[in-house]
Amino acid sequence: MVSSFEDIIASKLLGGRCTLRQRALLPSISGIYFVTDERNYLLYVGKATNLQSRWAGSGHHRYKQFARKGLDKIAISYVLAPIAELDHLERQYIAALKPLLNNGRVKKYLPKKSPRLSELQRLLKLANAPLFPSCKFTTDRQGNIISRPAWDLFRGFVAGTYTANNHCCIVIVCQQNMGEILYNSSTHKIKRRFYIQDQDVWKIPGAARYAWLHGPIWKFDARQVVFEFIEFFTLGNYLFEQLYPHLIECQVASVSMRKLPYPSSVTFRNQQVLDKPFHPEE
Repeated sequence: MVSSFEDIIASKLLGGRCTLRQRALLPSISGIYFVTDERNYLLYVGKATNLQSRWAGSGHHRYKQFARKGLDKIAISYVLAPIAELDHLERQYIAALKPLLNNGRVKKYLPKKSPRLSELQRLLKLANAPLFPSCKFTTDRQGNIISRPAWDLFRGFVAGTYTANNHCCIVIVCQQNMGEILYNSSTHKIKRRFYIQDQDVWKIPGAARYAWLHGPIWKFDARQVVFEFIEFFTLGNYLFEQLYPHLIECQVASVSMRKLPYPSSVTFRNQQVLDKPFHPEE
């Protein structure tokens, strides 16, 4: 079974694709349809015994939501399937792809941004912000006031990616101080559902629960990808100082960040960070 909409495109399972404005071109046959935005982000998965009839006029229950986004910005893709298999296939695709709007309330318009995406972007922006925004100076061992080094003016960077349980995982290495922000987010009564964590932990009494939840690894479930935030304590300053010259600018979830441009000798395995001397490639 596929694990992302990109897998469906790559496997050539799609029977066709058209914009919301061109929905009259859909075939009069049964199938599973996928609604995506202009960035190919999956919004909705549904089934239809007749694809053309399902989308005729403004009869679809979410038509106004999608139309407000833009008739030419919303695309409808489909996979042809027998009527007898529609229920089973729809459940499979929804479970595997976790589209944004399935199982959500029908609104008259698409939200500008989902709460999950808003929180992820907030965390990524904080990771790219100074540890102490108001303190751009520090003192050296002789007591002289000096400017903080560039590597000490941000909290985290993208260290790399890996695949686990059919999910792409993006690793964000963080300095000490980011952990408190992540802890507050992962224990918030609403935001904690965005994280992958054992729900039984909430049965643990307060102080013990704090120690259990307080990192150093937080897994943020962004639906189609998992962000692993890893906080370093004593090693953080050394790691950031050594790697900073090799970091490059990048965009992650529409947020400007820094990342390692190639695999480094900082290896992530079984949620343990194996520290080795860093040797940049020639």
